[in-house]
Amino acid sequence: MKILILLFGLTAALGTAGKKTASDVKEIKHRQEMRELERYPNLLPEVVITISRDSLMK
Repeated sequence: MKILILLFGLTAALGTAGKKTASDVKEIKHRQEMRELERYPNLLPEVVITISRDSLMK
């Protein structure tokens, strides 16, 4: 019985460690991506919408 409890505890500890490692890897990846994007200027196109006053009067 003690062995089963020990195995369950070991499995739970390994699962928790794996989950923490996965979240850390995601956070590090996000930080690296943000650092890379800071080097580039804003690459989004600028959209200017114009409308004539004549079309508003209709």
